[in-house]
Amino acid sequence: MQAIRDVLKDLEPKQKALPYLELDSMMLAQVVEVAKRVSQNDINPTHVQNWVRREYIPHPQKKKYNREQVANILLINDLRDILSLEEVSRLLGYVNENLLDTSDDRINPTKLYGYYSEIFDRSQLDWQKSLQGLEKEVEETLAEEEMVKEDREKVANTLVILNLLARANLYKQIAKRWLNSLDS
Repeated sequence: MQAIRDVLKDLEPKQKALPYLELDSMMLAQVVEVAKRVSQNDINPTHVQNWVRREYIPHPQKKKYNREQVANILLINDLRDILSLEEVSRLLGYVNENLLDTSDDRINPTKLYGYYSEIFDRSQLDWQKSLQGLEKEVEETLAEEEMVKEDREKVANTLVILNLLARANLYKQIAKRWLNSLDS
């Protein structure tokens, strides 16, 4: 359980990226560094270059990414382990049509990321309470089980991880169904 708590403590709030989105432009190394700080996903320059090549993000101007591109990179990076890149593109395209053309945007990607990060960071507080509740539920479930301390810890950790994965999968399935319904 402590390992899970440590993961939560190590995560930077997504809103820490907002000051960077006020810059006119950033070099690729800077974009990657910001993304690494505020995301659970590993990212490297090759990822971003691939997204440009696949036309999820416009080509940088003079090797610099503007704030809208950086916001989309942060969003794509956050979502790419949950959705395929095509699904991420479809979701971002739902709100902003062509990702390569900002003239058709319903909302500026920077503002979209700002709202997303604000909501996500608030939900992190709820998530920590939820995790504490899950830990308590596991302890109560195992209360009658006679085990040595080391075995109990391993079983408890496994139950917590299984439940976290099941919740993640449930949220993923709900989000995918909702995303699919957007096309209808």
